[in-house]
Amino acid sequence: MDWGHSGNGDTVLIADIGGTNCRFELWKIDMTGGRAHQELYHQIFPCKEFPTFPDALAMVASQEVFQANLPRAAAFACAGPVANNKCEMTNLSWVIDGDYLSEAHGIRVAVLNDFEANGYGVTALEPEHLVCLNEVPDDDKGPKVVLGPGTGLGQAQLFWDEIQGGYKVWPSEGSHSSFAPRGWKQRALQVYVEKELGFCEVEHVACGSGLERIYRFLQTDENCNRPHLDMDTCKDAPAITKAALAGTDELAVEAVDMFLAIIGAEAGYMGLRALATGGVYICGGITPKLLEKIRDRRCLVHSFLHQESRFNKLLRTFPLYAVVYERTGLLGTREYAKRLMGQPSYVKAT
Repeated sequence: MDWGHSGNGDTVLIADIGGTNCRFELWKIDMTGGRAHQELYHQIFPCKEFPTFPDALAMVASQEVFQANLPRAAAFACAGPVANNKCEMTNLSWVIDGDYLSEAHGIRVAVLNDFEANGYGVTALEPEHLVCLNEVPDDDKGPKVVLGPGTGLGQAQLFWDEIQGGYKVWPSEGSHSSFAPRGWKQRALQVYVEKELGFCEVEHVACGSGLERIYRFLQTDENCNRPHLDMDTCKDAPAITKAALAGTDELAVEAVDMFLAIIGAEAGYMGLRALATGGVYICGGITPKLLEKIRDRRCLVHSFLHQESRFNKLLRTFPLYAVVYERTGLLGTREYAKRLMGQPSYVKAT
């Protein structure tokens, strides 16, 4: 179906596509330049219900609200590597091909990596979506960096593009670089992970499974050093987080503190690499859950500022934020779709 021939000039279609579910949303965009956008439709489908992504897209396109508000542009955030506007899903047999979909439907279609979408999302966050952890002025158009601990550790850099009049997000695989431990206990953690996995990268100790790995590492301490603790307890990341916040498990508290210190250090490294005078943003699914601990400046913020470093004065000039809005990726996908609306209409080949 050629949506572009009769598509509304103020409507965009976006989707967040994971290995289990795909979420579609249809938005009417405020064309005055404000933020009074209106959500017309949203639906979550289990991916297993559809053999291919175009099949899922056809289901959405059959909805009455969609037919009455054909989109002018579309953007899809995918949990997998993206190259040439195409994603072959990591944990799913789907292929999301933006150029094919553009040709098929006559509109601009962009395919983004899911964390790239988070990068665009931070540019559109409202003040209530942010908790300021290092309160210094941000540099207008200054570089920004984003990292997000969740299932993995996503990272991205943002640099201002004068031609586009906005930030361009550059995805990164920096979380797979070598972990740089600080202090004897983190160095012992590195050795522990190397024995388990053969190599210790940042993500191995800075995501959900990384928190579990830190907890198991702490359980390797000699029983005589912690005679009052049950060193055989097995906990997953949510249980460790819950126990740490409640203060009911000494190892969980220590594991979360070490985890946040590692996140803070990595945030600082990213800030230094990009000279992130526009801000360092920590998002991801774990961040809101640990906000109480993140606000405690003894862990993440202390590690970010790294008082012992000769670059402490520079680190203090980087604004640091915890993002507490859990739909930042979808927000960024919508922001990118809005940009596509400003491009010349797609012309289908005949």
